[in-house]
Amino acid sequence: MDFSEYKDVFAAEAREYIQSLNENLLEFEQTPQDEQLITEMFRAAHSLKGMAGTMGYTELADLTHHMENLLDALRNDQIAATGELINTLFGSVDVLEVMLNEVISTDHISTDTTLIKEQLAEILDNQSSGIALGQARADVDSSEQGAVTLPLNEYDRELIKEAFAKDLHALAVTVVLRDNVLMKSVRAYTVFQVLERLGTVVKSVPSAEDIDEERFDDRFTVLLFSHHSKGDIQDALLGVPEVIEVTVGEVTLDGSGSSPVETQNAGSGATGVDVASILAPAGRGRAEGSHRIIERFVRVETERLDELNNLVGELVISRTQVTEIAKHLDGTHARAAVAQLDRVTTELQYAAMKLRMVPVKQVFDRFPRMVRDLAKTAGKEVNLQVVGEDTELDRSLMNQIGDPLVHLIRNAVDHGLEAGDVRRRLGKPAAGRIRLEARHEGSHVVIEVADDGRGIDPKRVKDKALNIGLITREQAAKLTDAEAQALIFEAGFSTTEEVTDVSGRGVGMDAVRAALDSMNGSVDVRSELGKGTTVALRLPLTLAIIRALLVRADSEICAIPIQSVRENLRVAPKAIKTIHGERVITLRNEVLPILDLPQLLGFETSEHQGDLPIIVVEAGSAKAGLIIDELLGQQEVVIKSLSSMLGDIQGVAGATVLGDGTVALILDVSAVLNELSADHR
Repeated sequence: MDFSEYKDVFAAEAREYIQSLNENLLEFEQTPQDEQLITEMFRAAHSLKGMAGTMGYTELADLTHHMENLLDALRNDQIAATGELINTLFGSVDVLEVMLNEVISTDHISTDTTLIKEQLAEILDNQSSGIALGQARADVDSSEQGAVTLPLNEYDRELIKEAFAKDLHALAVTVVLRDNVLMKSVRAYTVFQVLERLGTVVKSVPSAEDIDEERFDDRFTVLLFSHHSKGDIQDALLGVPEVIEVTVGEVTLDGSGSSPVETQNAGSGATGVDVASILAPAGRGRAEGSHRIIERFVRVETERLDELNNLVGELVISRTQVTEIAKHLDGTHARAAVAQLDRVTTELQYAAMKLRMVPVKQVFDRFPRMVRDLAKTAGKEVNLQVVGEDTELDRSLMNQIGDPLVHLIRNAVDHGLEAGDVRRRLGKPAAGRIRLEARHEGSHVVIEVADDGRGIDPKRVKDKALNIGLITREQAAKLTDAEAQALIFEAGFSTTEEVTDVSGRGVGMDAVRAALDSMNGSVDVRSELGKGTTVALRLPLTLAIIRALLVRADSEICAIPIQSVRENLRVAPKAIKTIHGERVITLRNEVLPILDLPQLLGFETSEHQGDLPIIVVEAGSAKAGLIIDELLGQQEVVIKSLSSMLGDIQGVAGATVLGDGTVALILDVSAVLNELSADHR
């Protein structure tokens, strides 16, 4: 059977299992006594193994099988949770991720897993904790077959004690299936469904995973906690097709036994539980539960969502055109119809935009593991605090924000946080703290990476900038501390004295700013020497449809993203001064550079009569005033990419189609202001 059509689904689910393994390993490293975490990791590895085997990715399935063996021994107390074991499991997860990427990109796995599998097998063979699986056993009294034993670890024994305290029966239920039964695992699954309706299934022999893969003969035994009598349980299970025998015995921990086991076969006439009432609700519960899941979540290809959003964008343009036409209509009925169209289209627009929104958790999830590895490499203790991971952001932005955050967190670990002994001398906790936070601010999402480390020394930054010729001594003298700290975003700037495995290669922060510029966002840094540093990324909610200020430059209409607009004003020509060949105005004690927008875009410069209309724009800490010819008002516009034939046009982020069919250029404010800053230097 060809499973290639399910490759995308496999990749998505495999990533979820790998992420689950990463998260659980991070928790397990802190609380190695947590049995539930071991069980969850075992299930994730087992599920991934089964999926990979079904898809024919045998190398991936084989590695997860080795991990499964190790985790199975761990959960049965056969081996101890050592640092070597945890690091090897982390390494295995890393290899799994590499293999999955190979599967997605080439459908072929070339990674050699021999070494990591040998490491897993060696731990399993040599790191035994001396607690054998059969050392702790519970005796089950059986009048027909003698004492039946179930292998139990200390965790199981504690559960049994708690069950006794709650007046629950601890029962060993042995189920025998008909010889040569087809689909044994399906029949066993039905048995488990019945038992879960009657009580709590604790464990089984063979394991549930072995039963699921039909690695058993014709019988299996289950440890069950229940209020029901042995006769009731037998009656219910004997109603399952292909079950020919059921034995139920009381479990005791001291070997004394208890009541004799009552063994009854189909047709024995035992009374108590209505078999139909047990079987039917189980089936209904599963069907209804699955139905609810399908109602809440549906997997949709991202291409379909993109197509929907493109169509909604075209509809927004058409709505604007219809609204323009409606201004010339006289009939109230026609105006009402257009108004209704406007409302419905707006609601559809927001609904379509929500489909593009995904929680930042999808990006944040990678960082706990990354911080753990970086901290070990740097020889530091680091605690990562994640806040606001449910904050939603446009999917297209989500795909781009990961790399900038990686740069910021790597710098926080390597540059920002001091070593443990240094922190103790400064009166700080030995473990440094990094806070990764996302939150909504108006029509923006702000993501902050903050540390409580050494902070950025503005004097050191100035000295470094002077040494590499980034600024002159005259410019350095005029820079405020905040302006000096902002120099870290310049290309090639780094204050590190040596190259490390973590960072310090003179790249990173300039890449962060470039990435934010490409997303119509901005980046800002706040730092206090000795207290720490906070880098804030400010992003628009979406790049598909934005609100813009429409202005006329010469005979062309331009759209300025509203998040970049600080204010608009009119300035008398005599208020414009010239400093070092550049035109500036003084606005509330702030010297503001002035640019002629038509000239900037290569159009004809207009002669203005009277006061000049100026739009004050900002991107990050940079601000400037743009002289325009006419302010036209605000409008929601759909961003359209420029043809690749036009190349990269400095200062233009794209174009949009207005209601009357006119094409308007969308201004890239960040690029304009960055170019202005470079010219000033």
